[in-house]
Amino acid sequence: MTSAPILTRLRRSARGAWQVVRGIVGETAYEQYLEHQRTHHPDHPVLTEREFWRRHVDRGDTNPGSRCC
Repeated sequence: MTSAPILTRLRRSARGAWQVVRGIVGETAYEQYLEHQRTHHPDHPVLTEREFWRRHVDRGDTNPGSRCC
């Protein structure tokens, strides 16, 4: 039995787990924004990644929601 199929499955699993972690910490927010814009607002201009994160952070600061601080 070779280790290649096992390594392939481990890599695939690790890649999938990493995507889950990225989603939990919010790292995929810009990708989700792009997909939403493409699907629902194809004729509107798209924010750059820098502009998106600036607005995202500003929104969190002005609307803290249930944060403690």
